[in-house]
Amino acid sequence: MKKIEAIIQPESRDLAVSAIKKIGVGGVTVYPVQGQGAEDPPLVGQYLSKEMIVCVVDDPKLDDILKAIANVACTGTKGDGKVFVTTIDDALDICTKKRGTTSI
Repeated sequence: MKKIEAIIQPESRDLAVSAIKKIGVGGVTVYPVQGQGAEDPPLVGQYLSKEMIVCVVDDPKLDDILKAIANVACTGTKGDGKVFVTTIDDALDICTKKRGTTSI
């Protein structure tokens, strides 16, 4: 399993979530975030507003999801965002007690 954390422009959020869902991902978490990119000038106390989409997916879906996010979130301008992928060793659905990929 992989955890995807996509930090994107707010106006791309709904398109990205729709694209992820079309690939067959059941659940996503979305929340507002703020930050600065590595190439941004140092803005003391000032941060750019973005949206973060988090989801955990089966490994075979990873490439399709990354392509889908890039396709809808890319405007061709600086600051479109980043996507981070990490490995998830296990997961547990608290109510059903299912573990691993059956829990996502």
